[in-house]
Amino acid sequence: MIQGIHHVGIAVQSIDTVAAFLKEMFGAEFVGERGLETPEFLSRMVKIGGSLFELLEPRGQGGLIERYISSRGEGIHHYSLQVDDPEEVFKLCDEKGMKVLARRFIHPKSAHGMLIEIIGTNERF
Repeated sequence: MIQGIHHVGIAVQSIDTVAAFLKEMFGAEFVGERGLETPEFLSRMVKIGGSLFELLEPRGQGGLIERYISSRGEGIHHYSLQVDDPEEVFKLCDEKGMKVLARRFIHPKSAHGMLIEIIGTNERF
């Protein structure tokens, strides 16, 4: 069912600044040519050794990542678990009365303060 941790999402003020720090300190490299761009945030994956980190930079006022950084500062935003069958996980969440966001995340109030992203085995970033 669970393959393992796919990546850790980190809310940052500047992807470029944090990526440069991670490269200098740990040899981090960007994964792919582009990241995800939405009206609320920019996202780029970096790889350090065998681990992936998603850097999330706010874009515009009042967006999800901007609100997160304003209230909590930069840092870990979410953990992403790769699973064989995401629907099986969400069915279990439904059975247990857990709050799920966009059929993608388990809400922190249902997961002891952790925002947990669930992704399938075939999903790519």
